[in-house]
Amino acid sequence: MANCPTCGVDESSISVHDGVDAVRTFPGRYRRALDGLTADQVTSDPPGGWSVLAYVVHVGEVLERSGAALATVLDQPGAEISPLPDEARPPGLGTTDSASALDRIDRAAAGLVGAAAGVSGEAWTRPFTLGGVSHDAGWLVRHAAHEGAHHLREIAAAREVA
Repeated sequence: MANCPTCGVDESSISVHDGVDAVRTFPGRYRRALDGLTADQVTSDPPGGWSVLAYVVHVGEVLERSGAALATVLDQPGAEISPLPDEARPPGLGTTDSASALDRIDRAAAGLVGAAAGVSGEAWTRPFTLGGVSHDAGWLVRHAAHEGAHHLREIAAAREVA
């Protein structure tokens, strides 16, 4: 992947170790990012963007799916992994509150970190395909680290205009 057009991150430059460390920090960082926001600030969609809650739900889903995909790829190199739906906003927002969404990030980050804990060396290079594009197992951690950090920046920007 080339640099992210929004935040400039080059996922290929993130080491797996640094990616795992970043994911490990997400539960606390997301809780702090929402600290002090009103319910309206968390759930309101800004013009042309997602609500803070939508970002939190999305990151929870990315972390969950990355942990599950990592386990699959390690067990079945060459597996085809289904991509996240390409939607304008994550499903289920009407039934999710910020506490539940943050708890999901806690569980999903722990799951991904746990799945990565026993992986070493060449196992990180095991291939898989996602939406017709080939990746290595390490990409799952690098991508999750980028997604989590990217959306924290968007939440910080939303706080500035709130």
